[in-house]
Order: sequence, then C-alpha cells, then structure tokens
Amino acid sequence: QQINDMKNHLLPSGTKEYTDMNKGLPKGTEREVKEGYEKVVIPAPILDKTKLPARINLDEVMGSDSDERHAFAGTTSLNPMQSTVFDAAYNTRENLLICAPTGAGKTNVAMLTVVSHLRDVGLIGESFYNNEGPVNTGKKIVYIAPMKALA
Repeated sequence: QQINDMKNHLLPSGTKEYTDMNKGLPKGTEREVKEGYEKVVIPAPILDKTKLPARINLDEVMGSDSDERHAFAGTTSLNPMQSTVFDAAYNTRENLLICAPTGAGKTNVAMLTVVSHLRDVGLIGESFYNNEGPVNTGKKIVYIAPMKALA
C-alpha cells in the first residue's frame, strides 16, 4: 500500500492508472509487460459509417463546367471530412482551422477557399463572364504549405 501511495504522488496531476482490464479500457485492449516499461495497445473505435456526412457531389454544387469545378478536375465528390466543412470553406469568409491526419484532404479544403475567394472577387465565375469585372481589393492569396511537395 505504501508503494502504491508513493507511485500515486509521483504521477502528474490528473493521471489515471488502469489496473483492471474490465474497467476503463475498451474491449480488445492488449497489454504487454516488458523490462522497464509496459506496452498497451488500445484498438481504434469501430466507425459507424451511417453517422458520416453524405459525400458532396461537386457537379451538383459547382456545376459541371464552371471555373470553380475545373479546379477539382478528376474529383467527383468530397470525402466526409471535406463535406463537413464545405459550407464554411466555400460559402463563407470565416476563418478555418482544419486538423486532420495526413491524406485526409486538407489541401482540397484549402483549394475550396481559394476558388471561393477568386469567385467572390470576380476573377473567375459568373461575375467575370458577365463583364462585372474583378473587385479592386482582395486579389492576393497566401497559401502556406507544410511541405515542399504540396507547394
């Protein structure tokens, strides 16, 4: 008991130690005790695909032959993450913070905002072809790529 009390006082505030596999840790958790450390593998939760947002068809929201649509040549629909943020990225000028794993489609979300901005200032889209001309402000876009490969 005294050793457990000492261990608990050494742990950072808020730390929880699960010693009973039937409490706290999900089913399928694997625990392996090695010399000097313990390896615990917690399985990923099973994804319920029915709870994912519907994939947005780009032809339906942008038109099949619009300037905006040409930026996404070869892509027929947005994935669930992109579909979730589509309205904010494409139809508003709100700031966005997108946190998602590598390969989740963050670059396409950035392209949605770029295309939206170019459309809004009249450099592409209907206002450009209706001789409304571009707006005199806001024509610059700064895109900071995390890797050279994406620039």
